Amino acid sequence: MTRVLGEGLAFPEGPSVLDGRGVAVAAMRGEGVSLVAPDGTVSLLAHTGGAPNGTCVGADGSVYVANNGGLSATADGGYWHSPTPRPGGVQRIRPDGTVETVVDDLPGPGPRRPNDLCLGPDGLLYVTDSANWDDLRAINPGAVLRVDPATGAMEVLAELPAMPNGIAFGPDATTLYVSQSLTRRVLRADVRDGAVGEFTEFCRLPKGSSPDGFCLDTRGNLYVCGSYGHEVFVHGPDGALKESFPTGPGTQPTNCLLRDGELVVTMALAGTLVGYPRAADPLPLFT
Repeated sequence: MTRVLGEGLAFPEGPSVLDGRGVAVAAMRGEGVSLVAPDGTVSLLAHTGGAPNGTCVGADGSVYVANNGGLSATADGGYWHSPTPRPGGVQRIRPDGTVETVVDDLPGPGPRRPNDLCLGPDGLLYVTDSANWDDLRAINPGAVLRVDPATGAMEVLAELPAMPNGIAFGPDATTLYVSQSLTRRVLRADVRDGAVGEFTEFCRLPKGSSPDGFCLDTRGNLYVCGSYGHEVFVHGPDGALKESFPTGPGTQPTNCLLRDGELVVTMALAGTLVGYPRAADPLPLFT
């Protein structure tokens, strides 16, 4: 049975599990990261300014945030702009709630709009930059970046057009997956000895759907949120579609994670965090 885990979230995105505390959620229009406690209580973890878009958790409990600088989509196809804009970049929320800038001087023509991020087996952050997606007719190429969370040192691993979005490593720890929203594709590339190979197509969503955030289980199944199609898709390790299920009109699923027999999904337009029963083992994340 589907259950609502939290309500009243301000365009939620990028969920991450905080052990014993609940789920941290990037509240884009809330200009901060919210915490959804196990009892459903929603509180502010930290005010970040701009528009936090994705999160991941480090070994010390710090929450790393991809902040796009202050932009969100609206239900009518327009855009919301933050009253407290900031340079697009990566931030860190310490366990005591202190917010720090890891890096905000991203390469390429502005505005730069970091979208999602994950930690890799090397302890470094892998970040997607979706570029100026508020100008789709003249959108610049985006990028996949690698950032040292300790020093802020950064390198461009790949230039990717058409709005790179969700990002995660697979079960073998050498395959990096990235969703490319404007092509309906999820791409993948080998990452070995610090080098990143060519990104190639892993799967493609049907027309009318746009891949946003995603997660994987230990078997290599990929759960991808089709944000504009209001649907979640499950693709097997070979990329073939195994199943899909609608989330309902006016929901806009943006990102997901697996935990405790549930697929937990952020519903941006509905402002909710929702759990779907799912008998799958979550892929342990790097910290």
